[in-house]
Amino acid sequence: MKKRPIKLVCFVCEWNEGRSVHLELSVRLKLKRNGSKIRVMSAGFSQADKVNPLRKSFFLGLGVPAPEIDAHFSTIFNETHAQADLILVAELPMKVRLLKKWPELEGRVMTVKGFIKGMNPSSEVISEEEAKMEDAGGKDIDKKLELYVEHEQLAEKVAQRLIELEASKLPFP
Repeated sequence: MKKRPIKLVCFVCEWNEGRSVHLELSVRLKLKRNGSKIRVMSAGFSQADKVNPLRKSFFLGLGVPAPEIDAHFSTIFNETHAQADLILVAELPMKVRLLKKWPELEGRVMTVKGFIKGMNPSSEVISEEEAKMEDAGGKDIDKKLELYVEHEQLAEKVAQRLIELEASKLPFP
């Protein structure tokens, strides 16, 4: 695969209502605050609802504008998402699943946690447990909030690495 700068990133999880949208909205905010030109979007393997009210409150506390949160609708991964230069998935089995359906994405798909550890799509070596970004769905409120904080920490690290890659002007991977 030809190396190129990252201009568009897509975050993927199962339903596109939790982990992937959290990363999309939070990373977008951080990139914007740093003057980055990198664009972000998100998708899921299945379609669900909008952002739940508890996560919306969390986002509002971060400074994500309410209209941006309200504009999000769960989207199934499609040709538009496949145009991304980098596709970051919440769990290792999602990488396998995505590449099985979209083999042409080889070299552009990796886990969120692999990315923040400095790996790249073609050299990612990470265990399923180490790569897992836990889903807040079905958890009690305290556990949801704990996971939102973890997701936010991951978003910060993703944004920081993207900003560093953009500043270096070097192609990725």
